[in-house]
Formats: sequence, C-alpha cells, structure tokens
Amino acid sequence: MKMKFTFIFISAAVLLGGLSPASRGEVLLSQSAALERAFPGATIERRTLYLNKQQVDAVEHAARSRLPSAVVSLFEAHTGEQLTGRGLLDTHVVRTMPETVLVPLEPDGRLRAAMVLQFGEPPDYLPREGWLRSFEGKGLDEELWPGRGIHRVSGATLTVQALTEAVRRCLAIDALVVRGGKS
Repeated sequence: MKMKFTFIFISAAVLLGGLSPASRGEVLLSQSAALERAFPGATIERRTLYLNKQQVDAVEHAARSRLPSAVVSLFEAHTGEQLTGRGLLDTHVVRTMPETVLVPLEPDGRLRAAMVLQFGEPPDYLPREGWLRSFEGKGLDEELWPGRGIHRVSGATLTVQALTEAVRRCLAIDALVVRGGKS
C-alpha cells in the first residue's frame, strides 16, 4: 500500500510540475521571432563571445552589475554588406526564476529595444510593452536606472531592476568588447 501511494504521489508531482509554466519559464517569444521583429528582413549571424577575466571586470564595472556568465550570445544583422544592428542575449534570475532578454542595438550602440523572450516569474510581474519601449534610444549612462530615466513599476520592482541591469550589461558588452571601447 505504501509503495502504491508513493508511486501515485510521485506521478502526480511529475505531472503537475511538468504542466507548470513557472517551473520551466514561460516562453513568450522565440529567439528567431524576436530577431525578425528587431531586424526585419536582415540576415542574422550568431557568434559566441567568451569573455576573459579583464573583459568581465570591465563590463561589470561599466554596467555596475555582475555578469551571469562570461559566455555571451551575439547576433549581427546585415542587409547586404551593411551592418544594420546587433543583438545580445542575457539570461538571469529575477527573483527565483529565469528571464531571458534580447537587447537589440543600433550599429552605433544605442538601444533599439528590450525584448523579453522567456519569463519564469508569475505573469503579474511581467513588464508591459509600453514600459519596455522606454528603453528605446537609450545609452549606458547614469539615467539608465529605475527611478531616473527608467520608470519604476509598482509590484514589479525586482523585474524592473533585473531587466535594467541586463540592458546595462548588454550595452557595456557591446561598447567594451564588441566595439572595443568606441562610443
């Protein structure tokens, strides 16, 4: 009897855990759909960057945020021979669950947008499109913080902070590693 109860309990836990979007993170937008939205009609080339200790230290100092990984996914968008933009992925923990953000950038390093691809926290904490548009055109400066150039969102403080830090990291990686310190 005890073995049968254990089997039912474990089966129910696996079934319920497998159905829970929070347990794996809700995919809101596929990587390919996000890249097409960010760079319509462009040819996308993916590169993987492996940051060394000095690059990690420089990025963390500039962004004032710790990198979740020294391995970074970079996407370069071209129309013909012309570079039309870059995108960086950042996956981090918001509160206890992961979030993945695509940060598309103009060739000069300004933000095109911030796009949430995957969000594991409860949907109530998910940032709205209007708020995400507040990142457009921004650069890595003192205004790119919640309560300064980025609006705070009541009830989603940790999401706003985590997403802003992800954007700052991507801007710093682009400026210091990809463009080699060029403004």
